[in-house]
Amino acid sequence: MSKILIFFLFTYSLAFAGPRQEAEELLNRVSHEVSHTKRLKLLSGFFLGYPYGKNGPLGEGPSGKYDQDPLYRFDTFDCTTYLETIMALTVARNVDEFEVHLNKIRYEQGDIDYLKRNHFTDLQWIPYNIQNGYLIEINHEIVGPDDIKLAQAIINFPGWLRSIKIEQIIAPMATQEERVWLLQELHTEASNYTPQLAQVSYISIKTLVLKPALLDKIPDGSIVNFVRPNWDLTEVAGTHQNISHQGFLFRKGKQLYLRHASTTGKVEELPFIDYLRKFQNHGTLKGIHLMKLNL
Repeated sequence: MSKILIFFLFTYSLAFAGPRQEAEELLNRVSHEVSHTKRLKLLSGFFLGYPYGKNGPLGEGPSGKYDQDPLYRFDTFDCTTYLETIMALTVARNVDEFEVHLNKIRYEQGDIDYLKRNHFTDLQWIPYNIQNGYLIEINHEIVGPDDIKLAQAIINFPGWLRSIKIEQIIAPMATQEERVWLLQELHTEASNYTPQLAQVSYISIKTLVLKPALLDKIPDGSIVNFVRPNWDLTEVAGTHQNISHQGFLFRKGKQLYLRHASTTGKVEELPFIDYLRKFQNHGTLKGIHLMKLNL
């Protein structure tokens, strides 16, 4: 059977399955593979070409208070939900395990709650998933201490909550009046939080472009976070932050590729060095932070 036909039958079967059935089908397709790196590569590759999900394609499901987008789906992704979904599938042996892992990766203590979702990569997603045992940092495996920099930003969580707009309240069955009330309630939640310092180490893009042999030291299946130190988003999101994007890094022969859900419109892959070169003189994007699954 040709690869094209296999791909067609796979995508056709997903199109008419519910989320749990889709997850089961995906897990069945990699059940023969014991290597977590190979599972990660296979699973992430299934979705190349799938559309980018603007405005966050996932939420807390139909019982969610502020965002009733699905808890998981397989037809569209943003950069973070792509990583989370593939990571959870990679370490799961069945659908129940997949759902447990996904919730632990996405939420503080796995508690499905909008206010406990890991909204900020630097403040929440990275440290919580290190604490959970899913990920470890590997910058130090690639460069020496003199080539590791530190990005710092005050994450204004209250300012971010107050910046949320009515169109970000995803409650399809709610009236406009109810959605306004939900938004006001969410804004009121801001009083329960204080700004916090987020720090993340990174390797300069200029260092990697000048010394491309360093890329050979990055393990297959690594996770890359793109660092914009103290990135000012106060006008659009009420806060500064340090991370703007995420993706996987895989090898094809001797070449390292970035595989990610891109804002250009789809899940795609391209040579990592080519991507880095585009940003070597960028005004805000300065470096990368590297991690790998702790398996």
